[in-house]
Amino acid sequence: MSYSYKIKVTPKGRNILIVRGLVPLDSIDSIKAEDFDAIYIEDYGQSHSELAYQLQGMSSIHGIKTHLKPRFLAATLKPRVHQLKPLVDGFAATPSDEKMGERIEEIYNRLALIDLFEISEVKTNNYVYFLKLCKHAISRGQYTFTTSLEEAYAQGHTALFVAKQDSMISNMKAEFVRFNQTLRELGYAERKKFEERIHVCPHCKGSHLYYMEACPKCDSSRLKEEPVLHHFRCANISPESSYAYDGELRCPKCHQMLRHIGVDYDRPANVYTCQECNHTFLHTRMKVYCASCKKTSRPSELLAQDIYSYEFTTEGLQALSSNDALLAVSKDIWAGYSRFDSFLSQIQLFSYSHDKNEVVLINRFKVEVTEVNRDNIMHFVGDLQKRYHYHNLSYNSHYVYMAAKVQSSRMEELRKQMEEEYGELLKIVELRNFGIKLADQDLLYQFEGEKIEDFIKRISKNH
Repeated sequence: MSYSYKIKVTPKGRNILIVRGLVPLDSIDSIKAEDFDAIYIEDYGQSHSELAYQLQGMSSIHGIKTHLKPRFLAATLKPRVHQLKPLVDGFAATPSDEKMGERIEEIYNRLALIDLFEISEVKTNNYVYFLKLCKHAISRGQYTFTTSLEEAYAQGHTALFVAKQDSMISNMKAEFVRFNQTLRELGYAERKKFEERIHVCPHCKGSHLYYMEACPKCDSSRLKEEPVLHHFRCANISPESSYAYDGELRCPKCHQMLRHIGVDYDRPANVYTCQECNHTFLHTRMKVYCASCKKTSRPSELLAQDIYSYEFTTEGLQALSSNDALLAVSKDIWAGYSRFDSFLSQIQLFSYSHDKNEVVLINRFKVEVTEVNRDNIMHFVGDLQKRYHYHNLSYNSHYVYMAAKVQSSRMEELRKQMEEEYGELLKIVELRNFGIKLADQDLLYQFEGEKIEDFIKRISKNH
């Protein structure tokens, strides 16, 4: 597709790049990043899908020349934007629109307070990418977000993080869920209130679900619905099609013609006939088709997911506006020490979002002391954290938990490693005489088909 562009200077001295068509800015040498401050996309009759490609090609998140720069659309494009609206900063009749100019200055005033990442970092770490999204939101004055449903995004979250990816498909769902959890653990965001409870696919956790009626025998949705006729005289009850006779109604049992409803017969209910297996039934079976993974489930198999609203804290805004948050959130959450409630949350999120080829294995054992002294135990846990820094550790009610995730094919290898680690600990405790004793060692993992709630109960239950 042909394209054109030009630069116009506003009264406030801002250079506006005016584009028509699909303009691949990052590959056009004649346009430098410093040549323009904002983008204005003209209306040339482009469709919604073409508009989506335009925004992707000039992304304010991962574009090199367009990074965090304001993007505006011609006002006449507004009816064609639909779910793309969160991806732009506004609409204007012309590039010289006064309100558009005010919005540009507002964004640049916020950007002046934000430290920016080097663009080369974007592709090295998904968490860096998510942090860029946070910076984008802060630069636009967006300090609250929810995990509410967004049209065209299969995971169902969120205007803040997912809608601004400039892509209709995300392959970073698991990392995104963990990132949100990390923001909360670091105190960068706090939960404000409960919004809604939805249900998601048990296979991929997608929320774009289609509910369909199906045959209870063969599960086909190719159904024909028709009334059931009840012939008063002979008490025959069968589908209306069985009464069809030369354009009239005749009882298939006694062959008497039916003339008047309410006198000769009535229609007490509707009946379904499967066009695949010819099974006839009164009540359909519901099935749920996931538009994301293309798998079908029963309504009872769907997973409940609570929707909350969140808000950046003052500490979070300060950390996210600077680069201080980079180190804090980029670390692997499956290493180091976590509070027990956070530990359980991570296990739960892993169950909801992990790759099906991954499992989490937990080595749990009891720490017994001659005198109840939490300080001594926590000192011991601190030593464990240094020695086994590649595990996620937690402590609760005299029990130590060491967790690691691994590919299913290497489950036995990890199991053996954790058994050896426990044996090593027994020897260390005996030699160094910490005044403690280890007991009740157990290896825990989520059984196939086990609900995460039941697994959490097993993890939390003490011997």
